[in-house]
Amino acid sequence: MVSAVAVLGLLVPGAAASVPEAVDSQIRDYYEDAIASARSEPHKALAMLELLLLPSKTSIHVDWTGVPLGVRRQFEAGIRRGVTAWEQALGDECPFVLQAPGDDSASIRIRFVDALTSGDPHTKGELRITRRITWGKSVHFSELDGQIRVMKWAREGQYFSEDEITHVIAHELGHALGLGDTDRWDRVMGPVVLGQPYARVSAEELAAVQQFRTALKEEYARISATAERSGKGRPAVGAIGGTSAVHRMGCAGCSGD
Repeated sequence: MVSAVAVLGLLVPGAAASVPEAVDSQIRDYYEDAIASARSEPHKALAMLELLLLPSKTSIHVDWTGVPLGVRRQFEAGIRRGVTAWEQALGDECPFVLQAPGDDSASIRIRFVDALTSGDPHTKGELRITRRITWGKSVHFSELDGQIRVMKWAREGQYFSEDEITHVIAHELGHALGLGDTDRWDRVMGPVVLGQPYARVSAEELAAVQQFRTALKEEYARISATAERSGKGRPAVGAIGGTSAVHRMGCAGCSGD
C-alpha cells in the first residue's frame, strides 16, 4: 500500500535461505508455510508456490467508475507506465497483462476511490489479495483474486499526476510480486513524494524480485520431483476430493507527501 508521510517498514531480519530481506513479512510467512507442507502434502506446497510466483498472464482490469473523463487520460497513462515499469524490468518473467478496455474478467482489478479502508489520509494506495488453493494426494488447483484501490486525490482538490499514478501502481504491483514497504524515497516501494515521485523500479528492487522468484522456482522443481518419486505426482482421475484453503493478504504502506 502507498501512503504519504508515515510508511510501514516490513523488512524482516533473519531471512530464510535465498529469500531477500526486502520480501514482505506476510509473503515470507506464506512461503515458509508452503515449504513446511512439502513433505506431507506436496501438492498443497506446489499450489502455494504457484500463487507466489503469480499465474502467467495475470490479467489487470481498470474500473473507471467515478473518474472524470478529463482526468482519465492521465490516470490511464500512469497505470500503463506502472505496469510497463515491471514489464521492462522483468522482461518475459513479468506476469502482468493489462487488459483492453471493455474486458472486465481479470485476476487483479484497479479501482479509484475517495477513501481507503485504512482511514489514514496519507495512504494513497492499497492491495488486497486472496489466494485460494485446493489439493489432494496427486493434484492441486490454485486461484488468485486481487484488488488495488487508489485514492483519486493527491491532496484535497488535486488529482494525482501521471507520474504519481505510475509510482502508486508500480508500488502495489511490487507488493503482488512479494516486496514489502521501505521508508526510502528513492525506491518505488517507498512513499510517493507528491510532485517528485520515484516512478521506476530500482536495480535493488529488481534484484530482490528476481532472487525471490528464483528461490520459488527452485523449491517448486524440488518438490515436484520429490512428489513424482514418491508416487504422489500421478495425475488424478475424476474429482479432486481434497482439501481447500484460503489466504487473504492486505498490504498497507504506499504513502505520499
